[in-house]
Amino acid sequence: MLSIVVPTYNERDNVLSLIKEIEKNLYGQRFEIIIVDDNSPDKTWSYAAQLCSLRKVVVIRRLNMRGLASAVIDGISFSRGEYVAVMDADLQHPPEYLRSMLNIVASEHPDLVIGSRYVSGASIESWSLTRSLISRIATLLAKLLLPEVRNIKDPMSGFFVVRKELVTVNKPKLKPYGYKVLLEILVRCNPKKVIEVPYIFRSRQHGKSKLSTKVMVEYIIHLLKLSSWRPLKFAFVGALGTVINLTILYLLGLLIPQLLGRLFILGSAIAIEGSMLFNFTLHELWTFRDRRGGPMIHRLVLYHLGVLPAVLVQYITAVGLKYLLSMNPFMAQLIGIFMGFIVNYLICELGIWTKKSV
Repeated sequence: MLSIVVPTYNERDNVLSLIKEIEKNLYGQRFEIIIVDDNSPDKTWSYAAQLCSLRKVVVIRRLNMRGLASAVIDGISFSRGEYVAVMDADLQHPPEYLRSMLNIVASEHPDLVIGSRYVSGASIESWSLTRSLISRIATLLAKLLLPEVRNIKDPMSGFFVVRKELVTVNKPKLKPYGYKVLLEILVRCNPKKVIEVPYIFRSRQHGKSKLSTKVMVEYIIHLLKLSSWRPLKFAFVGALGTVINLTILYLLGLLIPQLLGRLFILGSAIAIEGSMLFNFTLHELWTFRDRRGGPMIHRLVLYHLGVLPAVLVQYITAVGLKYLLSMNPFMAQLIGIFMGFIVNYLICELGIWTKKSV
C-alpha cells in the first residue's frame, strides 16, 4: 500500500480537487491519504475530516506545532504503507506522476524517488525570473554547504516517494525545520539509492504562495544546522587566526626586533605560517571534524596550496576597488577580505575536507 502525506495550512479550496485527482490516477491501487494540518484558520482540517467517511482519507490536526517539515515527518510516522509519497495540497505537484513513481519503486526498489524540476524533461509553469533565480540560488547554496546533496539535481523538491523505514529508523536523528524536508532526509537519513524523475511543476490554482522573507531566513538557518554551522565556525576560526598572526608577529618583534624591520618579510612569513597551522588544527578538530577522511598530511598540503588563490582574490579585489573605483582603502580591503574568505571557504569545503570521517 502507498501512503500519501499532504501537509496543509489554509488549503481548504484545494483539498477536494487534490483528493479527486489522486483517486483518479491511482484507481485500482491500494493507498491512503494523510492530511496533516497545522490548525488552519480556514479550517482545512474540518473540511478534510468531512471527506473521511467517503474516501481513503485520514486527517491529523496539529494544535501546538507548526512547520511543513515536522508535519511531513509526523505524517510518515503515522502512515501504514511501505512507501510514502509526499506532495503539496496546492496541485503544483501533479498526482498523475504518482503512478510512474510507483512503477519505479516496484522495479528499482530505491530508498527515494524524487520528482525533479531540474532534470531533462522537467519544466516549471509560470515562474517569474525572480522566483526562478531564488530557487536556483537556494539550490546552489545547498550543494555548496551539503556534500550529501551535490549529486541531486533538485534537493529541495517537495514532491517525492520515500521508503518509510528509512525515515522511521533515522527519526532520532531528524530535526525538521522550515519547509525543506527532503534536505533533512537526504542529509540525516543517508539514502543509498536515489532516483530523480522529471515532472511539470504546475501553477497554483487557489490560495497564495507560502514563500516569504521568513521562509527564506528559515531556509538559511536550516542549511547552517545541516552543515553543523560550518560557515560560521570557519569565519570564527579565521578571526582567531588573525589574532594569532598578529600576536606571533608581536612576540617575534620582542625577541628579535629586526623581524619587524629589515627582516620583516621573514617575520611576516613566520606569523602567517603559525596562524595557518593554528587555523588548520581548529578546522580539523572542530569545523570539519566529521569530514576527516584520508591522510591528514594530504589535507595539510592542500590547505597551504588552497590559501594562495584566496589571497590572490583578496588582493585583486582590494586593489581593483581602490584604484579603479576610488573606494576608501579600508573599505576596499574589507571587501577584499570578504571575497578572499568566500574563496578560501569554498576551497576547503569542496577541495580539502571532502570525505567523511570513518
